[in-house]
Amino acid sequence: MLEILDTTLREGEQTPYVNFTIDEKIEIAKRLDAVGVEMIEAGDPSVSPNVARAIERIAALGLRAEIVAHSAALRSGIERAKSCGAQRVAIFYATSKIHLDSKLHKTEEQALEIIREHVAYAKSLGLNVRYTPEDATRTELDFLVRVCNAAIEAGADRISFADTLGIMQPHLLAERIEILRARLLPCKIDLHCHDDYGLALANAMAGVRAGADCVHTTVNGMGERSGIPDLAETVLAFHNLEGVEKYDLRPLVELSNYLERVSGFFVAPNKPITGQNAFSHKSGVHTNGILKNPQTYEPFDPSLVGRERKIVIDKYTGKSAVAARLDEYGIEVSAAELEVIVTRIKNLGDQRKQLFDADILEIAEQVTGREMDVIPHDINALIMLEVESHVYTSAVVRRLRSFSNVTSVYEVTGDYDISAFANAENVAALNNLIEEIRTVQGVKRSETRMVLKKYNGGGK
Repeated sequence: MLEILDTTLREGEQTPYVNFTIDEKIEIAKRLDAVGVEMIEAGDPSVSPNVARAIERIAALGLRAEIVAHSAALRSGIERAKSCGAQRVAIFYATSKIHLDSKLHKTEEQALEIIREHVAYAKSLGLNVRYTPEDATRTELDFLVRVCNAAIEAGADRISFADTLGIMQPHLLAERIEILRARLLPCKIDLHCHDDYGLALANAMAGVRAGADCVHTTVNGMGERSGIPDLAETVLAFHNLEGVEKYDLRPLVELSNYLERVSGFFVAPNKPITGQNAFSHKSGVHTNGILKNPQTYEPFDPSLVGRERKIVIDKYTGKSAVAARLDEYGIEVSAAELEVIVTRIKNLGDQRKQLFDADILEIAEQVTGREMDVIPHDINALIMLEVESHVYTSAVVRRLRSFSNVTSVYEVTGDYDISAFANAENVAALNNLIEEIRTVQGVKRSETRMVLKKYNGGGK
């Protein structure tokens, strides 16, 4: 049965320009435990005092997941892992010729002795031990088997097969795992697959089918270079495609959103599961099918992860989608009127990147000659923004001033860092503006207050 080790707190924090506070790490650990991952790799205590303190506090939470500390093959690092209260230490030592020759300056026999010694030492301290042959996929196979068996004999109960450069293909990784499963002493096999060619999750799934036990993930696929498999994608792929239903799907999207806020690492709109466009439909053929039966163009119901589908209205839109959008506002039009409305939407779509509901309703008013006062007009609002601590407030201010609907921007004291005054023609337009502002890099949190009455001062 599949196991997941999430290493957002270790591999994920190795993402360029990402650093978590201790409190953020504790919150991430709690949310990962709510998903149900079997192991949480909380960090390497040798990196910094704060990393060690975070591991200590996470280990003391009493979570269901096994808490893992990372360490090089050094007694001092292993001792720190033990003192932090971790249940398991993950000892890594490279085994490929290029690493042994160029980085470590060790022979194969010297490497074997170092690995045996440190795994045995960790075991003597009462720790569960995982051994990771770094750069395993470029390690000569016979030596890889020798070194892994040496680690198992010394006390390791897990071996992490590390595709450190992300160079494997699914069929090749499956072959390698089958060989290791046949030639290794009894142990569990973890998969640490990097995504340099976009094959990390495919490799991991192939490895599990070939006999591996555990996949390493991070939230939003964070990590060195291109990262490793994304937690949400891994859970959903195994849940829907392989029938593994042991993890709670409900926290995944909010966990992804939380990581965006605290890391400043934003997912691409087209990212599966958690991306803004994951359940959006635009083409007329697609939207027509979705409105009749969502299974025509959705691999699974977005409500499974607490999301909703979105129909995008623009020049690609068909009549079914426009009629459905008008129906949301309780507006009925004749077949002839709908034909004209769709034609005008297509014409307007050729001129704009995005059409808002206000545009669609305005076109409907023009075509039908009826006033459709379903959205209030001329909205003023104060938008309060909190900025990430590692981002200059002035950089966010410059971006806000580029929005045509933002009339003034202030840097302020208090719970928020920026106050922006905005004017929009209606609530829909204001909502679209807020959504755009939330995508500005560095914006951590927003609060919007609509203006009910405005008074001039100083006798003006």
